[in-house]
Amino acid sequence: MTTALDLRDVSKVFGATRALWKVDLTVEHHEVLALLGENGCGKSTLVKVLAGVCEPEPGARMSVDGREVALPMAAGTSGGLGLSFVHQDLGLAKPLTVVENLLVGSLAVPGQAPHRIRWRRQVRAAAEMLASYGVEIDPRSVVDQLPPVDQALVAIARAADQLRRFRDTTGATSSVLVLDEPTVFLPEQEVEFLFDLVREVVASGSSVIFISHDLGAVRAIADRATILRDGRVVATTSMSEVTDDEVVELIVGPSAAAALNEVRSRPAPAPGGRETPVRVAGLGGGRVRDLHFDVAPGEIVGLAGLMGSGVEDVPYLLFGARQATSGTLTYADRVVELAHQRPMAAVSMGMALIPADRRRDAIAPAVSVAENMMMLVSRRFTRGGRLRLKELRRAADARAESLDIRPRRTSPPIGTLSGGNAQKVVLAKWLEIQPRLLVLHEPTQGVDVAARSEIYRVIERATETGMSVIWVSSDFEELATVCHRVVVVSDGVAAGQVDAAQLSPEAISTGVYAAARVSTASSLSTAGRASS
Repeated sequence: MTTALDLRDVSKVFGATRALWKVDLTVEHHEVLALLGENGCGKSTLVKVLAGVCEPEPGARMSVDGREVALPMAAGTSGGLGLSFVHQDLGLAKPLTVVENLLVGSLAVPGQAPHRIRWRRQVRAAAEMLASYGVEIDPRSVVDQLPPVDQALVAIARAADQLRRFRDTTGATSSVLVLDEPTVFLPEQEVEFLFDLVREVVASGSSVIFISHDLGAVRAIADRATILRDGRVVATTSMSEVTDDEVVELIVGPSAAAALNEVRSRPAPAPGGRETPVRVAGLGGGRVRDLHFDVAPGEIVGLAGLMGSGVEDVPYLLFGARQATSGTLTYADRVVELAHQRPMAAVSMGMALIPADRRRDAIAPAVSVAENMMMLVSRRFTRGGRLRLKELRRAADARAESLDIRPRRTSPPIGTLSGGNAQKVVLAKWLEIQPRLLVLHEPTQGVDVAARSEIYRVIERATETGMSVIWVSSDFEELATVCHRVVVVSDGVAAGQVDAAQLSPEAISTGVYAAARVSTASSLSTAGRASS
């Protein structure tokens, strides 16, 4: 009996690094197979082999729907086999419009010169295609100007449509959609849309490879899981036969799993009270309209809310990366008018921001790990107007060792690192200035469980010196793990709080949805009075 996809003896070596070693992977017809593992375990390399971007070592074999495929496969030929991809970086040409990204390669009308493209017709076709998947985005929008959520939806819709056109034109009944970290930028309601789309793809006769660090998402959508560790397959199992703890242990190994459990079970230290707390008062801007909360020295305060509540705007309004319209920040015995806040002023007063979109907003991908890590303190390594690069790299190497950044060498570009290791570099960069206030937005999205536990520990150690932390996340389990308390944000205001004694993912979720229901009921009541 044939399978949708079968890989055998896939290995890949980069210099002295063995990224994959004799990997076997089978995807059955009409199933969702989760591909799991730490950042750097080989998942993305395996996907690149499937896409024809990466050439495997001799001896690798591949078949699609029972048909043998010669390896190495030429780049660009995977679509003709019924394989479609949404990569971690989405694979979009961001300076171009949505319609150009969706229809590139088929824009010109047959028989006409390329300069006679019927743009109105193509925009209508793109709008109809997006609407067929429930995506409401103007096809004329420039991709780089769209929020990350919409960019992800464009990439997913494009990949799903490629499969639909493949089946329509070839009559094939089997195709494979590969989703590499598809939920990273998606709020809960869009994750549900993605799951509906995945189920539609499977029902139509296709299969899905689902790569994610979100075990909740994997549990909700996957039938089986293949788990990689250090480039090898350590297990393939039905999701109904393993617990989440067993999956974590397979991903990171027994010793790392024990360390993660230690972080989860460690009681939160009592907030410090010797110094003046950080106080946010009357913050407004974006979806935020009148937000008040404070953070004591050494305290980690989480902010939680549904998409659209305003919670995702808070980090950038405080840092000056987005313009606030009102509010003050009392910080280190000084009062800052947030309408006049600017990033450089925020840094000079000891504030640090780790944004959600690491690649776009937090790193220079082509610059070395060492220079990214030390860019805020480069003056330390300057003598007589010259940068002492060797001295800088020695300091960066020492920091990489202490944070378990892999590989240890900090001379390669940071863009070559896995997501978890790149995020450790971003964290190290900000800790070099010894901030008094650290603001984080989705700091562990796209980060494997081992790197996540290390990030938790590093931040916990930093709070022992009195650093205050504001942690904004849509992952309620994470907030319950790391925070001393969580402020619930709804309709742009603080609508409640979950204290340490009640702190749990369930309590945060209950608080968030209860606040959203109250906000909705209030809005409906106000609208009713206005119309009467």
